[in-house]
Amino acid sequence: MGDRVILSYHDCLIHESDLRLLEGRNWLNDSLISFWFEHLQHDTFRGRSRLLFISPEVTQLIKMGDVNELPIFLDPLDARFKDYIFLPVNDNSSVIASGGSHWSLLVYSKYDSKWYHYDSQKGANYRDARCLVQRINTYLNRDIPASLVDAHCTQQDNSYDCGAFVMTYAHRAAAQAVEGTALGTCYVDRQEANRMRDLIKSLVYRLKG
Repeated sequence: MGDRVILSYHDCLIHESDLRLLEGRNWLNDSLISFWFEHLQHDTFRGRSRLLFISPEVTQLIKMGDVNELPIFLDPLDARFKDYIFLPVNDNSSVIASGGSHWSLLVYSKYDSKWYHYDSQKGANYRDARCLVQRINTYLNRDIPASLVDAHCTQQDNSYDCGAFVMTYAHRAAAQAVEGTALGTCYVDRQEANRMRDLIKSLVYRLKG
């Protein structure tokens, strides 16, 4: 039977193998983070056109591809006209294969002219975040390039919850953006990572019908 597709949701496919990652001590993959970012864009913050959630796949192409090709990926998303941009950062160094060992979140705020980097292992993805910032700043072409700031956020106490924290941070930071409160701080109970796994699973089955 192979790896059965459980849900097709906007630009994302969730397979049986993806759902298995939500059980126990597993590192969450591109598909699960893509699904959550699609849900934030199209459901949770539906109609909030100032917010842009970029998938892990496109983020990786931005980071590793030809910088002259950024408009190919970002123009269709109207990225230049967004007030807030959310990107899941991975330390994978391949443009064609999924992988890596750590996730973090990068959030652009047009009003602050800052990039906030939420990393649950502080400093682990700094190089990759800085690379993305430099590239997208070139694309945005502002008079003063937005600076990179280390956000204050909950630190993981294991080797597998980084993806779940990225999902949590993205939801919280987007809510702060909509409310007009300051970005750059996201302290949550570490159990939020487990709750996020349960939420994703229930959401997939609810949308599956």
